[in-house]
Amino acid sequence: MKVAFVSGNVKGIGKYITLKLLELGFYVPIHYNKSQDLALEFQKEIKQKYNLVVDLFKADLTDYNQSQELINIFIKKYNKLDVLINNVGDYLYKNLLELSYFEFKYIIDSNLMSAFILTQGFLDYIKESIIFMGFVGTHNIRTNINTTAYNIAKTGILIYAKSLAKLLACKNINVNVIGLGVAENSITKPINEIPFKRTATYNEINNLVEFLLKNKYITGQLIELAGGWLL
Repeated sequence: MKVAFVSGNVKGIGKYITLKLLELGFYVPIHYNKSQDLALEFQKEIKQKYNLVVDLFKADLTDYNQSQELINIFIKKYNKLDVLINNVGDYLYKNLLELSYFEFKYIIDSNLMSAFILTQGFLDYIKESIIFMGFVGTHNIRTNINTTAYNIAKTGILIYAKSLAKLLACKNINVNVIGLGVAENSITKPINEIPFKRTATYNEINNLVEFLLKNKYITGQLIELAGGWLL
């Protein structure tokens, strides 16, 4: 059985990607930081739906030591990782002039550093694909006074992913970024700015994940799922 790891997958996008991967035949453990109750509920849901008991991993991925412990336990248990999906990343909508050092650092750590630490730790074991959850518009430099830290972090993700894609192609590993716009669970939903006048559905996100897993020749790309937002 192939093994996938989806960071932060007890709710929202991560949860629905996990359900899709389970349907595709992957074994996917549950990762959480603070949401233990949700993790246990999701574990029970998976057992009832797929007759499969998946493991739980608790770790704050902004903490290097906790991330390394998770990686060590994971590899000792499974000895491989076919697919890594970096889903963890908090969002903050706040005017740049009011942003504190700690808020800025947290958004960078949550989105960029957590993905870097996890990916670098798993690199020697990944067999097939790496997918990052990014943000629409990061292929062009855009300003937003209320999401500056988030935009910086997601732009960093794109640069990191492109570099990895070039280095890992020789191992037949593809690396891509989903440039998500406004999803069902987004904190802010500027529907009036989106040409399609709606959010991206979980099903649409899952379809893109499946597409990227099956099309190995696509690598180093930011594929936007944003309904025409920020064109």
